[in-house]
Amino acid sequence: MDPNYYENPENVASYTRFTPTHDGAALVELLASHLPPRARVLELGMGPGTDFEKLAAHFQVTGSDFSRAFLDRYRALDDSADLLQLDARTIDTDRRFDAIFSNKALIHFSADELRQSFDRQYEVLNDRGLILHSFWYGEGQADFNDLTLVYHNAADLADMLSGSFEILALDRHAKMAEGDSILVLARKQPEGSSAGRLARL
Repeated sequence: MDPNYYENPENVASYTRFTPTHDGAALVELLASHLPPRARVLELGMGPGTDFEKLAAHFQVTGSDFSRAFLDRYRALDDSADLLQLDARTIDTDRRFDAIFSNKALIHFSADELRQSFDRQYEVLNDRGLILHSFWYGEGQADFNDLTLVYHNAADLADMLSGSFEILALDRHAKMAEGDSILVLARKQPEGSSAGRLARL
């Protein structure tokens, strides 16, 4: 993926027009059913902020994106929003969170990059913290213009999270068509436990 793709105003505007406004509602409600109100949540890849606003109705939410253009666009709408410019692979912040959320934001990462992101998410989560992420369902990858989309299924997501997270839900769902997406909801396991991160190393 071109790292500057979403710094182009035309690409940002196109993505914003394309994104369904209702898409993340079920994901946010699922997270809310496992997390207390006002918990601290980090959204990775907030884009135009559609899910950020849904999350903010339940939680103390910090929005983030690699794209300065998306962050500037949202800050112009709400200058009180808590926003960070972050690379979702490295998540370079000293803050800690009760949960980390993304909706199709990690779909451009290679398998190694996604593992790197999951490892870093483990580090910035509080004890027993949650992750909830949505991906396109399938195998392999496809290229569209300057973007590479990487597909995932239950087996490869479970393998990546094994030893670090307890999977609470790993389900197909719909974004544009029935079953075209897959979500994973998982809880951070303590380091050194039989199911914990050290068992993976």
